[in-house]
Amino acid sequence: MAIGTTSCAVWPFHKKKATPAPPPAPAPAAPAVRPKPREVTIPAPPDIAAKEPDLHQAGPSLPAEPLPPAPRRTPKKVRTHEDADATPTAPEPEPPAAVPLPQFEQVLTPEQTKAYNEEIERNIADAQRAVAMVENRRLNGEQTTYLARVRAFIDQANEARKADLFRARNLSERARVLAEDLLKSVQ
Repeated sequence: MAIGTTSCAVWPFHKKKATPAPPPAPAPAAPAVRPKPREVTIPAPPDIAAKEPDLHQAGPSLPAEPLPPAPRRTPKKVRTHEDADATPTAPEPEPPAAVPLPQFEQVLTPEQTKAYNEEIERNIADAQRAVAMVENRRLNGEQTTYLARVRAFIDQANEARKADLFRARNLSERARVLAEDLLKSVQ
């Protein structure tokens, strides 16, 4: 009886899985009927008679004065031995020099100028101090290249200081940063 009770107690709790119903059969397809294209009538364009242009009538399309002749370009003559004995011709006039474009400058107040000069001095001094510490050491190829770049930036900053403080400040800052990196790589 123990076997029967346990199975009876479990039996009502088991549910059969429902099997899905098969999909409905597709309805037979009716032949597709295309609608007939509509016929549209377009009216014919109006008849316009072509006219000959009146060339005797002065209008905006004809210039009042004849155009000047196009400039002629003569090809350069190749010198031969016979030409060597001939008298030399006058040299061609040189084209006018190109007008230089105006350069834009940054306008600085006296306080800004003083601050830029102090920063340039500080950066160059730091870079030169690092160069002095590195000069007597044995350097590899990359470090030697860095040292040359630092010196070039210092020279460029001193030169640019005469005309452009902003550029001089940037160059001096590059020199200082590169010199610090060089000093760190040597230590």
